[in-house]
Amino acid sequence: MPAGSHKVLAALISKGASGKAVAQMLSVQAGVAYTVAAIGTKSTGFSLRVFVDDNLMAPGMAKVRFYDLSPQSYALSVAIGSNTLIAGLSYPQASNYSRVRADMYRFTISASHPSFALPDEVTLKTNTVTSIFVVGIFHGIPPLQFVHIQVKGLPSVAGTGSDPNAAPINSSPSTPLTPGPLLVFALGGLSAGVLTRFRLFRRKRADPVLGLALCILAALVALALSIGGLSLTTATTSPAPPPLAHLLVPAIGINAPIESVEVRTDGTMETPRQSPWNNVGLYNDGPRPGDQGSAVISGHLDRPGGNPAVFWHLRDLHVGDTVLVVDAHGKALRFHVTQIGFYPPKEAPIQDIFGNTSGRFLNLMTCAGDWIPTERQTALRLVVYTALG
Repeated sequence: MPAGSHKVLAALISKGASGKAVAQMLSVQAGVAYTVAAIGTKSTGFSLRVFVDDNLMAPGMAKVRFYDLSPQSYALSVAIGSNTLIAGLSYPQASNYSRVRADMYRFTISASHPSFALPDEVTLKTNTVTSIFVVGIFHGIPPLQFVHIQVKGLPSVAGTGSDPNAAPINSSPSTPLTPGPLLVFALGGLSAGVLTRFRLFRRKRADPVLGLALCILAALVALALSIGGLSLTTATTSPAPPPLAHLLVPAIGINAPIESVEVRTDGTMETPRQSPWNNVGLYNDGPRPGDQGSAVISGHLDRPGGNPAVFWHLRDLHVGDTVLVVDAHGKALRFHVTQIGFYPPKEAPIQDIFGNTSGRFLNLMTCAGDWIPTERQTALRLVVYTALG
């Protein structure tokens, strides 16, 4: 939902819209993920409880968090076998995130007053974030039970710049931007541009070679946010869509092959392997461009020694410029630039880049700013946000 304040109305399912239980203002910030629960009882009344989520993945592991939303006065403990994972969790609180190896777990959730110990089995997958909600009433109606929500963890921002003082890697001839006839689809998706083009700096580099050197996309990628209660099913199996072939950005002359990339062991997105400096990388664990959510493509800014790579001119885009994604059959989806942002690596809005599910987005990412030798990375990350249509 948009950042700001919103009036939230909630009703008891058994009574329909007339049984309003909550009418409360909810304030949310941009780039933040939340869990919001309507908690209480019919006798005490209900209110909204807001928790701030951390959906960054724990690389190679799983993250789990427990919520005590059972409106009773006892404190809960959570154990794995004889090892206590969480102690003293009271209503209405959430635990810290625990990092565990991916596996099937049998958690024991217990309390001393009243005395009970209930098992809960759940499979925790690598690079996911799982929320386990304790709801209901012990020996009451509805009974005490557990609700699991598991989402894909978000990757962290990868570096796509190179040391300008390293031994240079010569540029290869660029692929000319000469697309053949394309069938362009303009499907839904609308976003407002809030940041016009600007240039913060120009890095000092070796003279660029003639022609456009295509860059590589090193990829941050999209998180699939869980949207409770929403599903889409079809009675028949649809054929798999053709693979994506090229990214075209006419305003800056980019015609780059698209590779599928994964997450590195450190939680950052891989860079293309087949042609690291000329190709771009599409995060394969996020949505496909054109689907609901935020697809992410990243590419290198430059090569060792300072020669340009595929996203060298990404900073020259304007709000409103066109970005095309072309599949192997020559069909294209058209996106338009809505916003351009420069961020320090640790301040990049991961939720906005990978987790925005309010439309059909494609976000392009590369490095920017001066090279910092002690950190082996550039000072900034550049993100070009685009929306379908």
